[in-house]
Amino acid sequence: MSTTLGQQVVVDNRAGGGARIGAELAAKAPPDGYTLLYANSITHGTLSAMSKSLAYDPIKDFAPIVPTFWYASTIVCHPSVPAANLTELIAYARKNPGKLTNAHAGPGSGNHLSGELFNMMAGVEMLHIPYKGSGPALQDVIAGNASCTHEGAAKPHVDAGRVRALATTGEKRDPRFPNLPTVEEQGLKGYRVVWWQGIAAPAGTPPALIKRLNEVANEALQDPALKTRAYDVGLNVMGGTPAQLGQLMRDDIQKFTKIVREAKIPQE
Repeated sequence: MSTTLGQQVVVDNRAGGGARIGAELAAKAPPDGYTLLYANSITHGTLSAMSKSLAYDPIKDFAPIVPTFWYASTIVCHPSVPAANLTELIAYARKNPGKLTNAHAGPGSGNHLSGELFNMMAGVEMLHIPYKGSGPALQDVIAGNASCTHEGAAKPHVDAGRVRALATTGEKRDPRFPNLPTVEEQGLKGYRVVWWQGIAAPAGTPPALIKRLNEVANEALQDPALKTRAYDVGLNVMGGTPAQLGQLMRDDIQKFTKIVREAKIPQE
C-alpha cells in the first residue's frame, strides 16, 4: 500500500486490553483516512460478545474498507488421545465425559469460544483449561498435559508429529491441510468457525477515501511476495468490498454473542 499511495503506511502496535486499546484509539481518531484499524474477529466479534460494555461500538464507530485474510482453526490433540479423526474423538468424549480437556488462551478467547461451540454441538463435555495465550496452551498439548486445542498456527507441530490434526473449523478445507476434512465434513453440520482480518476506518471517513483505500489494499493483496508470506504464517488471502467486511463484522458479533449466551459464559 505504501508503494501505491506514495507515502509510508506505519504499523502502530497498541498492545493490551485484548485488542481494546487499539480499537478504541482508532474509533476516536479523525475520519480523514490517515488513521485506520487493522480489525479482526476479536475487535469486531469476541470482544463485543464477552464485554458488558465497550468504549466503542464495533458497527457504528467504524467504516469497513476491505477484508484482507482468513484462517480456520485446526482441532489438534496429543497423539495419546485415542482418536484418529473427529468422529472418533466425539465418540470417545461422549463415552468419557470430563476426561478430555480443551486448552485455550483464556475466557472469551477464540479457541475458548470455538471449543464451547464444539462441546454444545457435539454433545460432549471436554473440560476447558485457560492459559495465558494460545502459545502456552498449544505447548501443554504438545507436552501431553492437555488433550486438545483449537489452534490456527499448529501446522509445524502437526507436520513434526507432535500433535495430531483431526479437523479444520472452516466452511471449506484449509489450503494448508487439503487432505484434512472440515468439522462439517465429518458430520457436525453447521459447525463453522472462521477467523478474518481486515482494514476499517473511523466512522464518517469520506466515501471517496474508503473507495481509494479499498482499491489500494486489494491491489496489494495480489502481490506474489505478500501471498507467499501470508501462506507461510497460516493466512489465506481474501480481498473484497467494504460491504463484505461489514457483513463479516455483523455475522461474527451475532455468532459469538449466541455462543456466550448459550454456554452461559460470564461477561467481563
